[in-house]
Amino acid sequence: MSNNSQDKFEDFLLKEYNNIAQAHFKSIETITSFFRYYLLIMSIPISAVAIISQIILDKNQLANFISLYSVPITVVLLGISFIGFLVCLYVSSLRLDAILYARTVNGIRKYFYDVSPIDINLKTRIRVLPQSPQMPPYCEKWLFLPVVAVFGILNSLYLAAGCFFLFKFFAAGFFPLLSIPLKCLICGLAFLFVHFGAYWIYSRHRELGYLRSNIIGIDIDGVLNRHREHFCKILKEKTSIDIDPEEIKVIPVHEDPGLHATREDEYVVFNEPKYWTDMPSMENAAKRISSFLNVFRLKVYIFTYRAWPDMPDKGKLLETKDLFFASCRSMSKIKKIWARVFKAYADPMVQITKEWLKNNGIKYNKLIIEKGNDFSSDPRIVFRNRFYLARKKKIRFFVEDDLEKALKLSFICDVVFLISHPYNLPGADLSEEQNKMRKELPSNIIRVKNWDEIYQCVRRLS
Repeated sequence: MSNNSQDKFEDFLLKEYNNIAQAHFKSIETITSFFRYYLLIMSIPISAVAIISQIILDKNQLANFISLYSVPITVVLLGISFIGFLVCLYVSSLRLDAILYARTVNGIRKYFYDVSPIDINLKTRIRVLPQSPQMPPYCEKWLFLPVVAVFGILNSLYLAAGCFFLFKFFAAGFFPLLSIPLKCLICGLAFLFVHFGAYWIYSRHRELGYLRSNIIGIDIDGVLNRHREHFCKILKEKTSIDIDPEEIKVIPVHEDPGLHATREDEYVVFNEPKYWTDMPSMENAAKRISSFLNVFRLKVYIFTYRAWPDMPDKGKLLETKDLFFASCRSMSKIKKIWARVFKAYADPMVQITKEWLKNNGIKYNKLIIEKGNDFSSDPRIVFRNRFYLARKKKIRFFVEDDLEKALKLSFICDVVFLISHPYNLPGADLSEEQNKMRKELPSNIIRVKNWDEIYQCVRRLS
């Protein structure tokens, strides 16, 4: 990093430090304000009871009044308890935001302590606040849990009071073996533990899944398999067109006029079942993915867009589907019968892809056959593709071979690994614009040559 770039980055960090620090203090002020409003709401019914008891001194009149207005009293008491619970959830979210801001400030503090030339002994003596972005913990047992307990106790008292009226006037036969006070006590204690459970779930979600997940997304073609060599082999068998795999500088191949392959030639290859079933796998892919699953405990989501077979003639399409299904060696008899009956709607690529992954020893948690299209990343348009699911599942890592998709995913995922192929590398015969796009990659796109390099990067980043 040049001195000028470093100075700009440090200026940005200082501004970020000030903004996040202000946001942290404002969130604390907001928590205080909401807690004050909450106590005000909690005190209104108590004040109302005091006023009514002063107006109605006779006990019989008071009992008649309570009996007459039992429905609104029950609704109000139960409503206040549930509103209080929602306020507790909101205040808990504000506190978790404050912790997120504190962690951000700690990370910035660590950067400046690391770049400072001051002796480490002096640094440790003058530093009081932490510099770890993992502190403070989201679940604060000794700081914020007592606040949740206050919310829980007050809300549970109102719930128990509401349950008293509910069981006395409307549900007297509910659990008749238990007395009304005991039933109210059970409901109140259960509601109290709901508060603690909700806070634990909220804090755990912030710690483990709020901003990122433990998922790695993996494309198939060009990532798990060696599709360039196989494409050229099948293309030569079917059309006699001979292409060197290293000459494929653009995909789809028909968009490169120098290769003399048309879209129809591509379709001939892609409509051939052998192209998909006999695809050679990438070296060490299965081994490294197994490490992601067993060592790093990452969830593996595999993505592919395979809208094949595809041809305009419906009769030929159904015949080709028969060939695709016939190539599925491990397909059960029931599935084959279903495929014959519902041939027009069946998708043979799902079965073929699953068989290929199994035959090559590639394990995974979920296989996603993309629908709609595989290039639109607009969040306003919902397609079941890698961009939509990467946003929805907060996918942390992604392995790609397509540069355009990698660029779009870099706005969604923490890190995108781009496996180098001639069609995503700079070249002398490419335009200046194409070379610029292939050279000047975002910082979270990491070029790799093979799965061993991906493994080394994930090990450093995990």
